[in-house]
Formats: sequence, C-alpha cells, structure tokens
Amino acid sequence: MNKFYKNLLKHNWLYISGIIVLAVLLFLLKINMESSVKKIGEQYNTLAARSNSLLSLATLRGEFTKANPYFSFLENILPPRDQLLSFSKELENIARKNNLEFSFSFGEEKLSSGKEPGQISFRLIINGSYENIYNFLSDIETSRYFIDPSSVDLVRKDSVFSATFNGKVFFR
Repeated sequence: MNKFYKNLLKHNWLYISGIIVLAVLLFLLKINMESSVKKIGEQYNTLAARSNSLLSLATLRGEFTKANPYFSFLENILPPRDQLLSFSKELENIARKNNLEFSFSFGEEKLSSGKEPGQISFRLIINGSYENIYNFLSDIETSRYFIDPSSVDLVRKDSVFSATFNGKVFFR
C-alpha cells in the first residue's frame, strides 16, 4: 500500500470502523424487523380469527334465544315409547271408520340415540274397496304419529283390494 492509503487509514480508521459497525447493526436490525413483521402478521391473523369466532358466537347466542321456545315443542312432537301401545288401536279405529278388515303386527325395534329418534317397524294388512283404502292412507298421514312408509303393495282380488303396508313409526 502506498503512503496515501496508509495515512488515510491511520487518520480515518475510527470513521471506517464506525461505518462497518453501523452496516452490521443495520443488517441485524433488518433481520429483526422482518421477524417482527412476520410475528405481527401472525398475531393479526389470530386476532381476526378470534374476532370472527366471537362474532359467530354472539350471533348463535342471539339465534338460540329466538329458537329456545320451540325446543320443548320439538322434544314433545314425537310420542314417548309407551304411547306406541295405542298406535295399533288408533290404526284399527281408522280402519273400522273406513269399513276395512284389519291385521297389524309390530316388527323390529330400534331404541333412540342422542341424535336419532327410536323407531319400530310394523306391518299392516287391510282389505276393502280401493276408495276406503285410499281414505285410510290419507287418514294415517294426519295421525299424531310420525310414520315412514317402506312399501305399500296393493293387490286386487275380484272387487276387493288388499293392501300390505310396511313402515316405521318413530318415538323419542
């Protein structure tokens, strides 16, 4: 090195080392700021998600208070299992009203779980005129029991029809 550079370093070493230290500090500060920006972004996303959850919770609570009066009605809409003993009698009365011969039997029972109501399968055989069978089926649609028909077989024997009705009746 020539004499000029030696003198320059000798008289300005303090400034040069200050600039180098400042450059290193700026580099470290940049790295620290990038990680801070990333943390702030993550915290913002978490805060937004929590805010949305809180808003959803408040909305659900409001809807719950509106729907609460209907819960007791919905729980009582299905009859208890014990009331199904009168189910066959009610169907028999509807059949008698429509001048039909009547035969009934219960089948397999499935107890209610937390999410699904209980159900009992049944088989019903009625004999009579087509119009009376039609009226019978219309009447059981409006009965107080919830019935899921699995199948209805209608067979004609001369002027008399025979209907076999398989289905399920639900209880709580």
